[in-house]
Amino acid sequence: MDMMLPLYLQYDSGFGAIADSFKFSADALEKNPEAGGLHSHLPTSFLFRHSVELYLKSCIIIFHRKFDIPYADTASGEAAILIGGRCKLLKDIHALLPLYSHLKSLIDLNIEFLSTLKDADWDLSSDLESRVKQIDGMDASSTFFRYPVTKDKSKDKQKSTVQPKDWESMVESMHNSTKRVKAFLFVDDDYNVVEAFNHDDEKVSALTKILRATAEDFCGLHMMIVWKLVERR
Repeated sequence: MDMMLPLYLQYDSGFGAIADSFKFSADALEKNPEAGGLHSHLPTSFLFRHSVELYLKSCIIIFHRKFDIPYADTASGEAAILIGGRCKLLKDIHALLPLYSHLKSLIDLNIEFLSTLKDADWDLSSDLESRVKQIDGMDASSTFFRYPVTKDKSKDKQKSTVQPKDWESMVESMHNSTKRVKAFLFVDDDYNVVEAFNHDDEKVSALTKILRATAEDFCGLHMMIVWKLVERR
């Protein structure tokens, strides 16, 4: 019921409710990719990725408030945590791994009490942590899926499902593979191929799958934390 209140009155200041909205929007766009245009995998992936960030921040806020755990000391008094010994405002942290590590430490700190709660599993799997690290390796600053150009030019080239490819190799694939070949060609006046591009969404689909699974895991974790620590407060 807490999440039915106005965002500013919610226990976590609305982070969890907004996380749900981002995740559910990603779910809807993934089911109807045409609504996102030619590059719908980018907004879909961004929505999943941002929902994970917000779920983590929501869980952290809930733990600090529920157990009266002080944040790192800042001049402004805003919520902040230590990252590598340095104090950083929660709102300015976009990398997932520091947020995940802090949440894990909060769970470990309060595991004696948490273990008394029925129907609750507080074990964060190694697979989940591995996916968090993988996402951070691709998009630690939450910019990869939002912009065509970032500071990492080599990664930027991986965003598009259309990539340059040798025309002869594509012809060979047409004859020797069961996988459909989608080609985009530039030809000269004599119909000689000048440039050739291949559409292949396998890599981006694999990354979106990782983001979806991670968003679903944190959605479930957040739901449990809200039920056990907020709704029964």
